[in-house]
Amino acid sequence: MSNTQVTFDVNPANARSESSIAINPHNSDEMVAGSKKFTNPMTYEFTLATSWSNNGGISWHPSKDLPLLKGWSGISDPALCWDEVGNVYMLALPFTDPGSVIVGIAVYKSTDKGHTWGAPKLIHASSGDDKQWMASNKTTGHLFAAWDDGSNMRFARSLNHGASWKGKGAEAVGSILTNDSFSPEINVADNGNIYIAYISGSNIKFIRSTDDGNTFSAAAVIASGITTLSSALPITDNWPHFPGATFRVLTLPTACGGSGDTVIVAWADMREGSSRIYYRRSADGGVNWLGSASGEKLQTQAIAANLHHFHPQIVSQPNGTIGCSFYEIGPKGYGGKMLIDVGTCVSHNSGASFANYSIVTDSPWDPTVDAPLSHGDPNVTFIGDYFGLDASQNGFYPVWTDTRTSIQELFTNVPFLVVFPWWKYYAIIIYILFGITGDGGGVYIDAQGHIHIVPPGGPGDPGPIYREVLTSLAAYKAAGEMKTREGKEMQKQALQGMIKTAQKQLKKLAQRRG
Repeated sequence: MSNTQVTFDVNPANARSESSIAINPHNSDEMVAGSKKFTNPMTYEFTLATSWSNNGGISWHPSKDLPLLKGWSGISDPALCWDEVGNVYMLALPFTDPGSVIVGIAVYKSTDKGHTWGAPKLIHASSGDDKQWMASNKTTGHLFAAWDDGSNMRFARSLNHGASWKGKGAEAVGSILTNDSFSPEINVADNGNIYIAYISGSNIKFIRSTDDGNTFSAAAVIASGITTLSSALPITDNWPHFPGATFRVLTLPTACGGSGDTVIVAWADMREGSSRIYYRRSADGGVNWLGSASGEKLQTQAIAANLHHFHPQIVSQPNGTIGCSFYEIGPKGYGGKMLIDVGTCVSHNSGASFANYSIVTDSPWDPTVDAPLSHGDPNVTFIGDYFGLDASQNGFYPVWTDTRTSIQELFTNVPFLVVFPWWKYYAIIIYILFGITGDGGGVYIDAQGHIHIVPPGGPGDPGPIYREVLTSLAAYKAAGEMKTREGKEMQKQALQGMIKTAQKQLKKLAQRRG
């Protein structure tokens, strides 16, 4: 795996947080990521900005600025999706000054893969609008949005690539689906079913539509008696936060559809005294739910009590593999300083269990660095109420806030298989490990991740030493992605190959000196 920087700023005022990422379901090389981009972190002034990639996340480019309508001072809370013909959409929350008064719900559209954005379309106007989310049908391109307006959950859809919007049935934009909602997340399964999960007090609730948003089921409690972060953590100026940290945190649900009628809903839960990710799963499109009525713990491995997992995001690859990424905070720094990593758990059995837990970040980051003040409050900081995650056949792509550059920037993780897809070159890896490092041939990986077959060098050619090391390193990294006993054995063989190469070169150097 490889951490890749998404945004590049030299001005600490341009802190980035609360991100979203969307991958084109019909071309996995094309991605768009968006987030808040601050202009004055101390007074909580910001707008949204996006970046795009056309090479699978290996490199990123800033989009043109998002236009604002007259009277708007900024936009917030990005949610991104693609349609079936390659247009990108962003659902946003515009606001005005003074007082950051919410205007309503707006939709942006890009027809050039996120390079530029057209003028926004305000589809609903209410000062109570908040916590919006967006999803699309990958086959029809129909667009769906859900958000809160006070405690009411509102809904809108477009069946013509964003040209016009309406509610459920023949209703106008903003159909009220329930009246006890907080932070709905909307998803569209491969079969076209629409799933919405949301928080209601100490319960997770769920509604669904099987007719393209014309009608919705009655709300069902799918997890009861959860312990939200707000109900269990210390509170400063009405915001919950972890002990030893000042940034605000909330329990927000995340959901996805997997293979067939699989549905997974996850959230952060404090029932153990430390924040852990819990989830529920359904194998029949959300009609019935499996496991404990209060949810099952996502990660079953032992976790230190002083580590907290929060801000989960869950998505499915096209083959049904499900991945959940989340922040992990704990005393990882010098003197017990609270630092954050990004962790990921993966399920290969439709959510029956999650294994392969791994830390994605190259190193933990410090949430106190370049931290905006939440709504200008000097006692509460901000790293975002969520971060982005999407998936393609190549793997999972989280986009998170990171301060390794001393500025809040966005980073992602490019799965190593994008750079070196080891399963396609399995025979080459075996060839490397069992003979090639002895004669100097093998493969060379250039800076763009392209693989070149290299023949053995002749006597006196200085190239073999470099080829031997490169091929052994490539094999070591590729084998590490296998996460199996065989992979570990192959890594051992690769290291032994490098040792053999070094010993051989030392012998040559000694002979030259003699």
